[in-house]
Amino acid sequence: MTDLRVHDEPELRRPLVIAGFAGWNDAGEAATSAVRFIRRRWRAEPFADIDPEEFYDFTQARPHVRLDKGERVLEWPANEFAAHRLEDADRDIILLSGIEPHVHWGRFVDNIVGVCRQYDVSGFVTLGGLLAEVSHANPVRVGGSATDPELARELGFDEPSTSSYQGPTGIVGVLSRELRDAGIETASLWANIPFYIQRSPNPKGALAILQRLNSAFGLELSLHDLEVFAARFDAQVAADLEQNPEAAEYARRVQDELGDEPEDAPSEPEELPDAESMVDELEKFLRQQRDEQD
Repeated sequence: MTDLRVHDEPELRRPLVIAGFAGWNDAGEAATSAVRFIRRRWRAEPFADIDPEEFYDFTQARPHVRLDKGERVLEWPANEFAAHRLEDADRDIILLSGIEPHVHWGRFVDNIVGVCRQYDVSGFVTLGGLLAEVSHANPVRVGGSATDPELARELGFDEPSTSSYQGPTGIVGVLSRELRDAGIETASLWANIPFYIQRSPNPKGALAILQRLNSAFGLELSLHDLEVFAARFDAQVAADLEQNPEAAEYARRVQDELGDEPEDAPSEPEELPDAESMVDELEKFLRQQRDEQD
């Protein structure tokens, strides 16, 4: 694992890994926002990271420059492992906050599997967000699956299962397959994000994921701040729709079709986020509305 840079070696008790990756599997930044929230709340410092040099096209994922006490600091695309000890539980937590790589996916995943083996992880939970035909007025649906009966029970799934999806996949799909091949139990949580809402990040997606993680693993995270952000987000979306009657009419149509209560989320996304087809559908609806007005 020459790409892995180790800063510390914490003593952990068969930790559970919770991972979120920016990119294709992160609609509304639901996954990365959830992991970032946990890290900040726990003040969890990274103990290792993956050298980005071999995995990114820096014209697509550019490094950032920021000022820290008057000094310019250069930040590269980061995939960081941070640890937290759960005092009242029999296992600890590793948080993996990352970015979907552009190249060398197999080598990238090998580094993650190596960390899991080193710390004898008890399970690996990937987070995701997918664009879906759901209403912004309803609670965010969270679906998923788990390969292990205990993980399935904790996350509220009826029984252990693996995804039956066929088609293009992201780093979450590749990683989950390699982890299972390595004998590591996996689970996934997906927040369903309304495709017609352009604002991002969408704190309601992160909030729904964190609520499920809280109840499943006893993380005891206070989510009040995020609940406030979610309420403000709803107000901003309402204001946006007031300024766009056509989009508001489309949102009402989606709400009328679904009703007030969301349907149960699928165990896995039947289709991965496909923003292009969603936008095409919305534009088609808007053209029809304009034609009717003319």
